[in-house]
Amino acid sequence: MTLSGCMKMGAEMDLNRSEWLIGTWYEYYDPTVFAMDGSSQVSFSEEGTAQWRTFDILSGGSWYGNYQYTYEKNILTLVSDTETEAYEVIFLNKDEMAWQRVGTTYSKGSWSSDYKHFLRSED
Repeated sequence: MTLSGCMKMGAEMDLNRSEWLIGTWYEYYDPTVFAMDGSSQVSFSEEGTAQWRTFDILSGGSWYGNYQYTYEKNILTLVSDTETEAYEVIFLNKDEMAWQRVGTTYSKGSWSSDYKHFLRSED
């Protein structure tokens, strides 16, 4: 029997490996289920800073956000000058991760800013 899914479950997953956050990630979803109208990328540094870059295909606009972040007990908290966002990291390995906004529940078809899925960038 073979089970398949969106995320690669296995021995390499470890939600406590905060060093696996370090680097650049791009937001990615199964294109048969969800199509993005742009691109989004986040980079985490060892110093606790993160930079979020978003490009909107429809408007041609780009946005950058700078954050301080903490990662404790599977909760990723992003803090900027104007907002604080907290996400439960529900999957993390060296190449893939997924977050769910604290206080929300993921259900298929409800993707929005509450659920985020990323693959590690090769850059």
